Amino acid sequence: MEENSPYISLANKYRPQTFEDMVGQESISKTLQNALKLGRIAHAYLFYGPRGCGKTTTARILAKALNCTGNGATKPTAEPCGKCPQCLEIAQSGDLDVLELDAASNTQVEKVREAIIDTVALAASRDRFKVFILDEVHMLSASSFNALLKTIEEPPAHVVFILATTEKHKVPATIVSRCQTFRFRPLTVEEITTHLLDLSGAENIDLTANAAKIIAKNAGGAMRDALTLLDRAIAFCGNRIDEKMVGEMLGLTPEDLIKQAISALIQKDNAALHQVFETIQAEGFDANAFLKDIKNALGEAFYFSLGQGAEPFEGARQILAEVSPGFLAQLSRKINKIVEEVKFSDNALISAEVGLFTVMDSCLDIERLVRRLEALERGEQTTPTSGGESSFTKKAATPRQTPISAKPKPLQAAATPQPQEELPSSVQQTISNQQLWEKMLQYFEKSPFVYDVMLNGSVQFNGDDWTLRFSQDKAFYQIPAQSKIAELEAAAKNLSGRKVKISLAVEEASSAAPAAKKEPKKKTKSTPVAAKQVEILDEEPLTSTSLQTAVVSSDQKGALEEVKEILDVIPGELLA
Repeated sequence: MEENSPYISLANKYRPQTFEDMVGQESISKTLQNALKLGRIAHAYLFYGPRGCGKTTTARILAKALNCTGNGATKPTAEPCGKCPQCLEIAQSGDLDVLELDAASNTQVEKVREAIIDTVALAASRDRFKVFILDEVHMLSASSFNALLKTIEEPPAHVVFILATTEKHKVPATIVSRCQTFRFRPLTVEEITTHLLDLSGAENIDLTANAAKIIAKNAGGAMRDALTLLDRAIAFCGNRIDEKMVGEMLGLTPEDLIKQAISALIQKDNAALHQVFETIQAEGFDANAFLKDIKNALGEAFYFSLGQGAEPFEGARQILAEVSPGFLAQLSRKINKIVEEVKFSDNALISAEVGLFTVMDSCLDIERLVRRLEALERGEQTTPTSGGESSFTKKAATPRQTPISAKPKPLQAAATPQPQEELPSSVQQTISNQQLWEKMLQYFEKSPFVYDVMLNGSVQFNGDDWTLRFSQDKAFYQIPAQSKIAELEAAAKNLSGRKVKISLAVEEASSAAPAAKKEPKKKTKSTPVAAKQVEILDEEPLTSTSLQTAVVSSDQKGALEEVKEILDVIPGELLA
């Protein structure tokens, strides 16, 4: 290129000039070419789709095809020559019979009447057709659309309208119904990558495949945006462009940092996530760009977990092995909301970190949790999982058919496990309730407020009616706890499938001990009590509650050994 020649951007230099040059819109090109060959030319076309995907370019190629006189053509052709006066002038937007109007700058009805309505009846000065190309047509006012409607409905035979818009829903239905509509789809990453590598070869630019892919991903499906980014990369890097340089140019977050952040979110590792933000601050990365990169990586991870697409980053397979696709989708959606909030923050870095900690605390892998609980109920041995779930799911199940405790101890080797169905019904009910309460404690371990309420109260079981009691010195917990009852009941139902009703109470001031203990207990060493009863202490939360009594009748052989076995699993003592 000569020193004095003007610079032409890649988007303009390599703008398609024929239908065959179009990238990613093959179906549209084929349809228009067939229509031209058959002479089935509509009087109005509507091209709609995202920016930079070829709407205006296709409109110009169609205008060339309608008016081309090269190679002795006397009628519209599917293959414009690109060399005749009509083709050359249309390519440079200089043809008097092909009027390109920006509807965003000519919204008023007077402008429309002056530019179109008053001139549409006039014959073409030279070309075969008078073509009106209206870009961003959705920007016209309602009165302008009304003025244009009659003209589009019954145009002269020598006139063709081509309307282009990125927002078809804003174009009145009366206009749309009178046009042949073509949807331009966004280009895929693979299509853009291939085209960029071809152009870089023509420009003698050493562009690596990974660098081209990064540019394609950041183009948002628009070839024009991709070529603009390539122009910028050439200015930044010179004739040698690799993925590291492109990442620096675009301010992208390094892949290792993305991997560390996603791993911390899944494992619920507070320290690791904070370390990520310390690195972001030290390296000067943009918080908004970081959040978008995290959101996009989680979206790719979602497809990867479904068996679609490539691994979003190195090592993703191991990190995502134990989480469900729904959990990844939940993370991505919530981070998308954080992105919108951080845009308007006066301290984007702190807002981004607080937002991610909120997302990490609120997202639970319920699908995986349910599967784990079902496995525990069947007595199946399970393996540790990732931190997308409640922490108790990492505990291995006991060899029993139904697990007795969330934190089991090894059974004595000499003991022979007995089916749980042989236990008294009251014992089974209490053990079940205690097990569920302990699971709920661990379920809310990451929610400090609810966890604190549960720890500072004591629970009494009466079937599926539970009472959470507070001592006089902790009576103030009753007011905030009231707002958490629904959350506790919902957690109980999610964890067990049972509907539990929870009520609140405060111990009476004169009561030195819980009401359940006011009646004296009968302890007879010679004759065991016939009633089978399990009583739970009320003074402390169930994290320290013990199974105090499990007395059985003397006529059941081996019952004492069975109770001892239970006490090996649930801390407590046997009262004779």
